[in-house]
Amino acid sequence: MVTPASALIGYAVLRANYNAEAPSYLDNFQPFILSVLARSGKPFLEKSLISEIIHDEFGISIPSLVVGKLIRRTNRAGLTTAIGQDAVAITDEGLKSAPAISEEVKLYERKQQELVEHFRTFVENSYPNHVDFLLEDLGQALAEYFDRQAVPLLNEGLRGRARSTDDGHGLDFLVSAFVSRLAQSDQARFAYVVEAAKGAMLASVLVLDTSGLSESLSQLSLVLDTPVMMDALGFHGPIPEAAAAQVLTLARNQGAKLVTFEHSVGEVQGILESIEASLRRGSSRSTAAGYLHFAETGKTPVDLAVHRGQVSSKLKDLGVKVIARPDNYYDHGLDEGQLEDLIQKKVRYWQDATRVNDVMSLSSVHRLRHGTRDKSLERCRAVLVSSNTSLVAAAVQFERARAGFPLAITIEALASILWVRTPAAASDVPKQVLLAAAYAGMQPSVSLWSRYLDEVEKLEKSDAVTTDEAIILRSSPVSRETIMEETLGDPDAITAESPKEVLSRIKSEATAPLIDQLSELSQRNNEISQVADHASADWLTQVKAREEAENQVRDLEENKTALEARIQSIKDEDESRRNRILENAQLKAKIRRRRIALTVRLVAVLIVLGALVYFLTLSAPEGKTGATIVGVAGFLSIIGSFLPKDFNLLDRWERRHADRIAKRLLANAGFELTA
Repeated sequence: MVTPASALIGYAVLRANYNAEAPSYLDNFQPFILSVLARSGKPFLEKSLISEIIHDEFGISIPSLVVGKLIRRTNRAGLTTAIGQDAVAITDEGLKSAPAISEEVKLYERKQQELVEHFRTFVENSYPNHVDFLLEDLGQALAEYFDRQAVPLLNEGLRGRARSTDDGHGLDFLVSAFVSRLAQSDQARFAYVVEAAKGAMLASVLVLDTSGLSESLSQLSLVLDTPVMMDALGFHGPIPEAAAAQVLTLARNQGAKLVTFEHSVGEVQGILESIEASLRRGSSRSTAAGYLHFAETGKTPVDLAVHRGQVSSKLKDLGVKVIARPDNYYDHGLDEGQLEDLIQKKVRYWQDATRVNDVMSLSSVHRLRHGTRDKSLERCRAVLVSSNTSLVAAAVQFERARAGFPLAITIEALASILWVRTPAAASDVPKQVLLAAAYAGMQPSVSLWSRYLDEVEKLEKSDAVTTDEAIILRSSPVSRETIMEETLGDPDAITAESPKEVLSRIKSEATAPLIDQLSELSQRNNEISQVADHASADWLTQVKAREEAENQVRDLEENKTALEARIQSIKDEDESRRNRILENAQLKAKIRRRRIALTVRLVAVLIVLGALVYFLTLSAPEGKTGATIVGVAGFLSIIGSFLPKDFNLLDRWERRHADRIAKRLLANAGFELTA
């Protein structure tokens, strides 16, 4: 028995110990063998027992033949030694090299338990109607999810065993929703899930012939099936498109040629034409992912016509070459009748044309191989890449007797192989594959959706729902979400009430924003009413207070006006006094100046007169002195009349004297003096 969640823990341990630079891919599984031998406490172990212990402790299935290869490699390296034909013992060198995987297991057990508890809380909060599933072993459920959904293991495709749709026991939807939620809001836990997915991809490649993993893919043609092209072209939605784009990019980077057949391109265009017709009618019972995507995203018939015309150019942009079917049927043909019968048993076809196209594709891939029977993907020349696991299972079963690489492989299996070849260069591939698987796990199956549409049709015919309501029930994304949440993917859980429950939820979600707005408006109205009631209680008081405040303001403004007028009057009076003082100072200075000028003039005349009298008295004839003096006086009076009454040299003195007088008078009057 596998211990709870041991597979998920084993995948995480494998990823943690994986060395992309190891000489061989198989070398990365040696630590598990050495760890088992070192911790066994026995001198040797049988080879078959080693495989069982690894499976029981880590949940990783290593085929017996691969265990034999690994032991031969450890024997050559001196890490182990053969004991007889069927047993092996670890050497001292092997003991030194044995990793402490048990310590890593404890670490991942803690992370695993935390993840399980988080998953439990998620179900309780988001899907309370399905808490009964929490009674199951959730750790084991998560581990099985990786084996069954998140990373479809290669042995399902290579051994002809299609994936069962009933293996999930209702938990697949819950785990898919949980993984999607982690990707959106919890990157730490999502990173652990992605690492475990990487480990699952690494383990899945063990069933292959790994001898060619280091070889180039330049001789390989990857033939894209119709559903894969629909994914890659974005006709199934953005999540499948992102996953397909990662795989195709990885294939091109490793040298593989991407091709598709002309009839497959025609099938894609036929699907788009059918979707266009359904959209034009406004209603359809189609369960196809393409129709649901375009209907739910509101595309019109015109949009589909545009897409049809762009198929070839978009394929060219993706690096996909459209080729014709090989015409060498008689040289390298196969029994197409037998193949068609086998496919019909494995695949439930709704249209004969789809089955015919699948037979043509597999037959054409066989002819592209020119009879090659190599078991290695790298050397098989061509392989059909499909997302139809039942078709791949039929192709595997048909080709099993030929002992070559299967004619077809799932795109998830191809992603695992390509990623294992260059894990460091393609770190996002496992995440995209995981998200695509989670998205697929949340979508209703064909049988579930068909039963639901049957019930919608019954209600429409009985007038229990209107024609418009029936259209909404068929095309609304809420329909698929509700059906999956209620039934967890079980078709038997569909009842006559299922569409009514969906319609009720659609109406509820449609009116929810209006109800929220109404509630918000009601709350705001209550708040406003409370404020209004409180305001009305003291309204009169507030009015009186406002009137008093207005009167006070009015009085203050009047007082301010009067005070400003008084201040201006005082300023005017002061200015008038100041001007009078300045005028008085100038007048006094002018009078003083005139006095000085007159005195100077008089002194000058007297000096001249005295000098003349003195000289004339000395020189005048005797007896005529008096007459001489009178004559000189007359002459001086005439000369004096021509002397200036003022002196310009006194202007500057007059101004300075006026300033001194003005300052003294202003200071005495109490005015502030300026520089």
